[in-house]
Amino acid sequence: MIGEFFVLLMFFGSPSELKEYTIRDGLSECLKAKRTIERNVKGKEAEYTGSMQLSCKKLKVEYNDLNSIVAFIDVEKNELTP
Repeated sequence: MIGEFFVLLMFFGSPSELKEYTIRDGLSECLKAKRTIERNVKGKEAEYTGSMQLSCKKLKVEYNDLNSIVAFIDVEKNELTP
């Protein structure tokens, strides 16, 4: 199946590379998940010093019955950056 969704993109490493991505119900739910992850990763430290970056983007994707992304449709590689 193909659809357009807000996707939470997770980038790690140096140089920053796309490692994980999940379909979200909408922009507000995507941003909420992003904030929750950022708070949990930060923990009690004043500032996070790791390489993880998160981004919410509206993308056209092919997905399966479990709402897992199978492929990105009509997406340029430079669009998948933090």
